[in-house]
Amino acid sequence: MAKTIENAFLSYGEKDAAVQVEVFLNLACPYCATWFEIADQQLTPYIEEGKVRYVIKHYDKPREMLLYGTLVNLHLDYNEPNRIYEIMKELFAKQSEWSESDSDSIKQLLIEKYGLKEEPATIDLSLKITDEAIKRQVKMVPTVYINEKEFQFPVELNADQLKEEVEKELTYV
Repeated sequence: MAKTIENAFLSYGEKDAAVQVEVFLNLACPYCATWFEIADQQLTPYIEEGKVRYVIKHYDKPREMLLYGTLVNLHLDYNEPNRIYEIMKELFAKQSEWSESDSDSIKQLLIEKYGLKEEPATIDLSLKITDEAIKRQVKMVPTVYINEKEFQFPVELNADQLKEEVEKELTYV
C-alpha cells in the first residue's frame, strides 16, 4: 500500500503506484528546468505503465531569484493538473526568455498566451506546500523524494541515477 502523499495537488500516475516520486521545484529555477525535462523523459514510461506516481510541488520559496516562479504559480489553476503540466513544460523550456523579464511582462504572457488569471485558491495551496517544505526541511529546489528517500538534484541525482533509483525501488515490489 502506497504512502499517502501530503499536498498531492499536481499528481500524475496511479495513486497506489509502487514508486512515489515527489519533487519540490520552482518555475524560475534553472536546475528545476533541467530536472523537469529529465523527469519528463525518464518517468513518463513508468507513469504510463502504472509503476510510478509523480507529484510536483511548486515551492514558492522566498528567494529573490525564485519570485517570478511564484508569480507564475499563482496563476495556475490546480483543478487542471494536465494543463498545468503542459504549461510548466513549455515555461521551463523557455525559462531564459521570460524569467529575465519583469513582472508585468510575465503577467501579460500568462494572460495572452495561456489565458491564465490570478487564482486566489492557489495562494492557500502554496502556503500548504511551503508549510510542508519547512517541516521536511527542504532547503533548495529541486529536492526530490523517491519513496521518501531524499535527493538533491543535480548533486545527488542525475538522469541515469533517477532511472536506477526507480528500477531499484521496483525490485522491492
